[in-house]
Amino acid sequence: MMEMNKDIISAYIDGEVKDELLEKEILSRINNDKDFAIEYRVHSLVKTLIKEKVTYKQTPFKVKAKILKSIGSTTKVQSEKKSFFADLFEKPSFSFATAFVIILAIALIIINRPGLVEKKDFAIEQLGKKNMFVQAKNNFNSITEGKLVPQLTSKNAEEIKNFFNVNGVKYSTLVPDIADWNLLGAVVSEDHGEKFAHHVYVSSDGKLAYLFQVDESYLYDHEIISLSDDLIKYLDEGNCYSYESEGSVTLFTKMDNNICAIVSNGNPKEIENTFCSL
Repeated sequence: MMEMNKDIISAYIDGEVKDELLEKEILSRINNDKDFAIEYRVHSLVKTLIKEKVTYKQTPFKVKAKILKSIGSTTKVQSEKKSFFADLFEKPSFSFATAFVIILAIALIIINRPGLVEKKDFAIEQLGKKNMFVQAKNNFNSITEGKLVPQLTSKNAEEIKNFFNVNGVKYSTLVPDIADWNLLGAVVSEDHGEKFAHHVYVSSDGKLAYLFQVDESYLYDHEIISLSDDLIKYLDEGNCYSYESEGSVTLFTKMDNNICAIVSNGNPKEIENTFCSL
């Protein structure tokens, strides 16, 4: 879906969008994208307000008379007689309709504005063997119990990325260097013919941090690996989710196009501060 900016919204409201496909796409965004819909409503209300304030007004008879007099014309200008009530409603700088538009715009913005991000307990939605959250927890337990060992032992990020590449991982991987954490090694797993990237860090005091990364496209169809749609949306919005249980912290974040699960037995707050900022 193409990038939609404020100029497109203004053009649509003004009836300047003539391309049927573009018009359908804009309508779809208005109906399905809450932020875009709010932007559309606010633009519409502002334009309504501007149209009301810039409506055509006849030149007052006093101004007409003054102009005619200045050019030497003898034409008489008849003053327009108005009722008291008509005059009353023309004098205020804000009419009732203007005030209504302003109040409605403010109400819409207040009602629909993004509030504090709700930190939902996404963990209870993660179920089944295909679920990335469940797999990450199980893999970390296997690592700490010595049941899962690195296929490659290395402290070099480029070497680990190359290992993923030559062993069939099709998506671009990220292996960040992290202060106070050393790379330990990496594993490539296989599921339904697809290869997935895993690597491990170790701290100076012997704590482990396991990172499992998957290109987001694998999670959209839920066929091989899955996450709840709510959690995917939460991560797409730039948030980081963490969950503590059984002496470990499980954290989900997004780096470029990859959704990453991090599980560690380190200090939960330190893990969150370190890995949420990757």
